[in-house]
Amino acid sequence: MKTNFYQFILILLFLSTPLLLHAQGQTNGSISGTVVEGPQKTPLGFANVVLLTPRDSSLVTGATTDISGRFVLERVPPGSYLLRISLVGYPNKYVSNLSVTAAEPSVALGSIALEASTTRLNEVEIVTERELVEYDLDKRVVNMSQDIAAESGTVADVLQNVPSVAVDIDGNVSLRGSSNVTILVDGKRSSLANLSLDQIPANLIERVELVTNPSSKYDPEGTSGVINLILKKEKKAGFNGSASLNVGTYENYNSSLNLNYRYDKWSLNAGYDFRHRTRPGTSSSFTDYLGNTATFRSGADSISYNFLDQVRERDNLDVSHNFRFGADYSLSPQKALSASVFYRTDNEEGSSDLLYRFLGAGRQVIGERTRLTEDTEDGFNMDLNLGYRQTFERKGQELTADLVYANNYDEEGSDFREEYLGRRSRQSTTTDDQNTRVTAQLDYVHPISDDSQVEAGFRSSFQRLDEDSRFFSYDFEADRPVFNDTLSNHFVYDEQVHAVYANYSNKYKSFSYQLGLRAEQTFTTSDQRTTNQEYRNDYFSLFPSIFLTHDINDDNKVQFSYSRRINRPRSRYLNPFVDRTDKFDVDFGNPRLNPEFINSLELGYLKYWGSSSVNLSTFYRHTTDQIQRLRQTAEVTEDDETYTRLETTFLNLSTSSSYGVELSATHAVGKWWRLNGSVSGFRTALNDTQGDTELSNQQFSWNSRLNSTMTVWKDLDIQLNAYYRAPMATLQGRMEQLFSLNLGVQKDVLDKKATVMLRVSDIFNTRQWNYVSYSDEFRTESNNRRQSRIVYLGFTYRLNSDDSDKRNRRRDQDSQGGGGDEDEF
Repeated sequence: MKTNFYQFILILLFLSTPLLLHAQGQTNGSISGTVVEGPQKTPLGFANVVLLTPRDSSLVTGATTDISGRFVLERVPPGSYLLRISLVGYPNKYVSNLSVTAAEPSVALGSIALEASTTRLNEVEIVTERELVEYDLDKRVVNMSQDIAAESGTVADVLQNVPSVAVDIDGNVSLRGSSNVTILVDGKRSSLANLSLDQIPANLIERVELVTNPSSKYDPEGTSGVINLILKKEKKAGFNGSASLNVGTYENYNSSLNLNYRYDKWSLNAGYDFRHRTRPGTSSSFTDYLGNTATFRSGADSISYNFLDQVRERDNLDVSHNFRFGADYSLSPQKALSASVFYRTDNEEGSSDLLYRFLGAGRQVIGERTRLTEDTEDGFNMDLNLGYRQTFERKGQELTADLVYANNYDEEGSDFREEYLGRRSRQSTTTDDQNTRVTAQLDYVHPISDDSQVEAGFRSSFQRLDEDSRFFSYDFEADRPVFNDTLSNHFVYDEQVHAVYANYSNKYKSFSYQLGLRAEQTFTTSDQRTTNQEYRNDYFSLFPSIFLTHDINDDNKVQFSYSRRINRPRSRYLNPFVDRTDKFDVDFGNPRLNPEFINSLELGYLKYWGSSSVNLSTFYRHTTDQIQRLRQTAEVTEDDETYTRLETTFLNLSTSSSYGVELSATHAVGKWWRLNGSVSGFRTALNDTQGDTELSNQQFSWNSRLNSTMTVWKDLDIQLNAYYRAPMATLQGRMEQLFSLNLGVQKDVLDKKATVMLRVSDIFNTRQWNYVSYSDEFRTESNNRRQSRIVYLGFTYRLNSDDSDKRNRRRDQDSQGGGGDEDEF
């Protein structure tokens, strides 16, 4: 397992060297020109210029005009071409019959004029906008600029409007009923991905990509797929940016500043985000021991009870600062270097007041106990990214290399105080939690013909999770805390994953296919340092993938896909430290958990009708060793007290299966009203045997969403988002139904250089997370809610941004030389 990381860096450099040299030596032609506006011939900066083959419009190369409107396409092989020029607010301009020959390798086009285009409807100027959710056969793309919640809310707020996705009370995401989702940032593992999504500001993100069945090129981690967060990267020439301020009820407010500068070969960006967020909430649970008697003994006092009623009130304050800086440098038209830094500090304070009521057989109160908890958490997240990208003379040929360092550190403290029958008790925990990951990745694409290509690459990641939890009991006579080595725990988890992959794709008439295989060697060590116990689990895995696509015509597509995936247990599932926030209901991890393996199949159909589209897909997942929560009763003795408590841990199930159907649609009602919605239904079956007990559960569940955006007056948008989720099965119970409705209104002001926003989340205050869990020994009903009805008023000002560039900007991915960020993870 002692693998030298530097060996992989040397391998990366070694593999890159011949490919770098390959680009040298050959001399081809060039095409140049200047893009201007109308008869005044005003230079147009940052227009996308793309060179295509006339036969099938496949990409050859591309560039972006500089601030004077000039562009140069270099290293153009001899041949005939079609030139396409695009810019937001202008119709595409085509220049045909371009020819580059050995005799005339340089083509000078002179000035190429674009004419601005707008359409007026009842004196309202309409600019073509992207949909909030765009659909493709293999993914869904959520455009943050089209969601009013993006300026004041978090990524979790926006994802609540996305088909197939559900977000729980803590900001954890599930996709098609599975919470095992891989979160990537710009296609890479990041410290941001270790945060819950309700801690990530949405205004950092340009778009979110949901890939439910990725190919073997991508990291196979995650049962139900990948959520890829694409950070904002302004490509407009010169200096520009935006500043925003949002104020909400219950002392919620945030502000941000984003700056970009692009000139010549340099592209620089920087940003700052500040958030002050409060999250008051309440929860309650009622446990029926089903005729059994639970006991509680403290000193000489003892009670026996049949029911336990718990009510908790809690408050939380979270203050965070986010800093980011990035730089891109073009070494040449084919080579580019990139670097970025992200740093986040976070300070949290919380308190909760928990009342226990012990009830007898007749549900009469026979005893009460209170528990006050105060929490603090101070931490930081840091990401360092280095990237290299090179394209070649052959269209589609590309090499990318990335090196990523991510570090999370949290220092957490909890203080527990209890009172019962006049007696006091006090306990506290202090936890140092650090998560470090280093990833090196190399990807290469080699076209064989116009329709076929080979992709290959490798990826190595090194991760360490170090959680040192110290438990103290307070000695009131000595007036000091006393370290408890029995309840303390120091847990270290090391993981190395080394992977290679290869994909082959080809096309025959209207049919295309891709075959892929990924091989991974994993080394893991769970080190329970407190008890000197070490558990190693090394395994080799293969992950094949198959994609078959039939393009019936331009408006009808069908795709079948299969992939094998893996879900490695997270640190909270592995760490055996007992969380005693509620001493009668605790949870802890299981260091001997194995990864779960998933076989995923999907069949999708996509149909377009003008401005409308329908996406119908069916899916099936079969999982072995699925990780699930197991809840049991136990009698324990701690600090001279003996009592019955519920214990939640994690185990590997024998099998589980899930299958379902999704229907998503978008439709424009005229040019002023856009709708998109979805209905998803799926059935989950869970099966396992623990000793002499068989555990199983199955249930059909469904959810539905509707997003409506109306431009009812000049530059005034009204947006409504509705969501409903039916009850959903867990191994020992179910999650109850959930409904919410959000409203957003925004208006452009100051000659469209600024926007005023009003947003109300959860208008009817119905968003709550309720659960039922049971076994042969107990039945518990839990109700949880946080303050979710919040009113935000916001103001955003755009620097050096013209009116057509505001929040409706379209970017042509072809201008990036073939493939965008979504192809890099």
